[in-house]
Amino acid sequence: MENNKSKSYQKGLELAEQGKHDQALELISEHLETSPDDLEALNDKGAILFCMGKTDEAIQHFEQARQVDEDCPQVYWNLAEAYLSANRPEQAKKQFEKMDRLSILNCDLLNRTANQFLQNENCEQANEMLEWSLKMTPDQEILKPMIEIIQSRQNQQ
Repeated sequence: MENNKSKSYQKGLELAEQGKHDQALELISEHLETSPDDLEALNDKGAILFCMGKTDEAIQHFEQARQVDEDCPQVYWNLAEAYLSANRPEQAKKQFEKMDRLSILNCDLLNRTANQFLQNENCEQANEMLEWSLKMTPDQEILKPMIEIIQSRQNQQ
């Protein structure tokens, strides 16, 4: 933790770690009033909102944090997770190219995104995610028959 962070921010983090999200949110919001471009605070506020089930608000803060620093891996990860939580796999997918360049994209995230695309009956996008996952980690034997089934469903449409 940086020494130049306000006492309200530091106390907010402590409260968040204790699960006292409402109080933590209030203190971190107070800090952001005087430091609106504080990347860590924006990301932390988003994480707290996410923990509180306020996914859309969390996404707004993660997006703000990304505008402050377009190369922060944690922000991209949190943003992708929030989009998946909100059943917005298309938005999550938009983060993946950058996440791949930052070396934080993994097969689990791709596979979970594929699953959401399937649940939303978007076979084409599901197939794309699974192919990417298989390319990243070829020893996922279970994906090959899944891809074949998805492709056969696409051909029937």
